[in-house]
Amino acid sequence: MSVLNSGIDQIIIWLLVFCRTTGIFSVAPVFGNTHVPMHTRIGLAACLAFIFTPLVSAGHAAPLTDLIGLTFAIVRESAVGLAIGFVGMLMFMVVQSAAELIDLQMGLGFASLVDPNNQRSSVVGQFYYIVATLIFLSVNAHHMLLEGLADSFTTIPLGHMTFNPASTGTIVNVFNHMFVAAIKIAGPIVGVILLTDVALGILARTVPQLNVLVVGFPAKIFVGLATIIVAMPAVIVVMHGLFSNLYGDIHVLSRALVR
Repeated sequence: MSVLNSGIDQIIIWLLVFCRTTGIFSVAPVFGNTHVPMHTRIGLAACLAFIFTPLVSAGHAAPLTDLIGLTFAIVRESAVGLAIGFVGMLMFMVVQSAAELIDLQMGLGFASLVDPNNQRSSVVGQFYYIVATLIFLSVNAHHMLLEGLADSFTTIPLGHMTFNPASTGTIVNVFNHMFVAAIKIAGPIVGVILLTDVALGILARTVPQLNVLVVGFPAKIFVGLATIIVAMPAVIVVMHGLFSNLYGDIHVLSRALVR
């Protein structure tokens, strides 16, 4: 009977580890990409659960005595996995938000409304997303995600997930860091386009016969694209720093989700 109980405990532990691992393959960049088939993501999550299960001992897991407790534990572990994956996804959201702001200032925002393939992505946003994905892989940020997930079983034992209000300020600092990164990416380009608008306004007052709308749209697109090319090295540096700190951000979040 003790052998049977031990086997059931191992199955329950594997199930909880699998629920936490599944969160990475649901929302995390690259791992949770919609182009990856669902059965492939589930299979990879199950394989990782088999790898991580020996790292978790039954003594570090919260006791489960009934079905209700197991249900709440599954919800908690899924929330932990989703939170870890959300940290990586948030970095890509920062890049795309900056790109959408650039699109809006360049006058390319209307393109996302008439695109029959994908009406939710912007022109510059697609380009920045590709660049961010390449940098994400080049700095081995996908390894940082898996390493942060593995370390989370030590920081947050199974069944012990909760929110620590004392860590709220630390989490806010992480969000502030990402907000500043978005400003660094979009700020110079938006500033140049703003100066272009000022120059067009002065030109309209100086030469009333000139149709500013006809001249302004291509001028802003040209200036915006030229500025994107010039500012690309600085943007790459900002993205590199953003993704390089992924493991630290995951550790900060893990410390906030433990009693």
